[in-house]
Amino acid sequence: MRDYEFSSASPSLSPALSSPCTPLHSRVESWSRATGHKAEVLIRVQGKCFHLHKDALTSRSTYLKRQLTDFVSDFALPLNISAETFTLVAEFCYGAHLVITLLNLAALRTAAELLEMTESNCDGDDNLLHLTDTYFRQVVAVNRDYASVVFRSCLSLLPEAETAAFLVSGCIEAFALSNDGDGGADWLNEVITVRPEDFQIVAEAIQRSFGNHDVVYKLVDLYIVRYNEKITEDEKTQICSSIDCSKLSPQVLLDAVQNPIMPLRFIVRAMLIEQLNTRRTIISAAAAAVAADHTQIQPHDHHDNKKSIEPTGEATTLGSLLQRDTMIRQSAQLRATMAATSSRIQSLEEELNGMKKLLDECHEKQENSILLEDGRRSASFHYGTNENSNKITKGDKASASSASFRILSGKGSAERSEGTSNWSSSCKGTPRSTKKISERLINGLKKAFRVSGSAKEAASKDKIIRFDPFEAQCLLITIP
Repeated sequence: MRDYEFSSASPSLSPALSSPCTPLHSRVESWSRATGHKAEVLIRVQGKCFHLHKDALTSRSTYLKRQLTDFVSDFALPLNISAETFTLVAEFCYGAHLVITLLNLAALRTAAELLEMTESNCDGDDNLLHLTDTYFRQVVAVNRDYASVVFRSCLSLLPEAETAAFLVSGCIEAFALSNDGDGGADWLNEVITVRPEDFQIVAEAIQRSFGNHDVVYKLVDLYIVRYNEKITEDEKTQICSSIDCSKLSPQVLLDAVQNPIMPLRFIVRAMLIEQLNTRRTIISAAAAAVAADHTQIQPHDHHDNKKSIEPTGEATTLGSLLQRDTMIRQSAQLRATMAATSSRIQSLEEELNGMKKLLDECHEKQENSILLEDGRRSASFHYGTNENSNKITKGDKASASSASFRILSGKGSAERSEGTSNWSSSCKGTPRSTKKISERLINGLKKAFRVSGSAKEAASKDKIIRFDPFEAQCLLITIP
């Protein structure tokens, strides 16, 4: 590593502040002896207490000048600054020579921005903000390896390292200015370790540093692949919102359309941009072809017809071939895009059909369970018998399978339903027709249920069948 004016061995920060051996404690004691004033301000930083002089701090920090008024003697620092970093800042306020390294640059630069350390002392020394900015421009911005070290140290200081100090953007610009053609692909693995809320800040910094968004898309793709099962669909959509599809190259845009891990909303947006780009290309190619044809038919002077026609014809023919090749490539690209789109839509339709099938199966199971319960509660058989017999013969077992028959005795004929009264009264008035109808019905029932011969004779001699067209029931009534 080259030696710079800013860098040397970093001082040890491990001893406790209360120890008399610490450089800060020694400087505070020296300041007290020189001014005759003891430390009157207690500043708390991440659980550590610093007894310091108000004049020493306010002479360098505009932020502390606003906070440490005459009525404030105990102040808890609410900023994203560690106790070790504040120790270095306090030493700098007491006039110590500050040692800036690659490892503490991000913390010091962020602290300088948050504390607004833009004030110079009476000796004309530079302020902390200017020192850190100079170190970054002269050492980090010109060396990609150094920029990678600073970039990693910035990740733990987000979002202040970018929103206040713009260190992430500076490191990414250093990557972009490097001579490598991969666009800084090795540091992408470092970026994907950030949290989803901080990732948005890094993505926006990359947007400002690169002309297109190919690197942003690659970064988002790596991040979603790594945390696909740990982030929600809304977080994926929020992360993908940092990509401007109109700034993607054609190859990357085609890959985005075919990427299955991307959220559906982003894929639809990429498809629309792809269609718009293809349409613009076709329109521009057609306009160029029309302009070439218009140039070809312009009148020429009679004296140089022979000299000018042949070269113009060759140029026009070559231009037409180039236009044709361009149209063929664009058509092939359009077909590939449409095929990818159709494949994506087909996969989505298959998923929807599968979900619909599962819903239909659930509804079918529910309906089957309801039908089974209704079948258990279906209408049973009701039989009325004579005084001498209350059992069903074997020949009548077949007829017992019908759920719409009632057998009533002669004495209980008064209990038959009201819906059959009209039909039964008409049958009593015409006994011959009643017998014919009953015989026909009995014969039909015999054939349908294969009743035995003995049962047939008993049914024809002793019983009359009445049919109720409204209740769809046949009543077997014993003749008294």
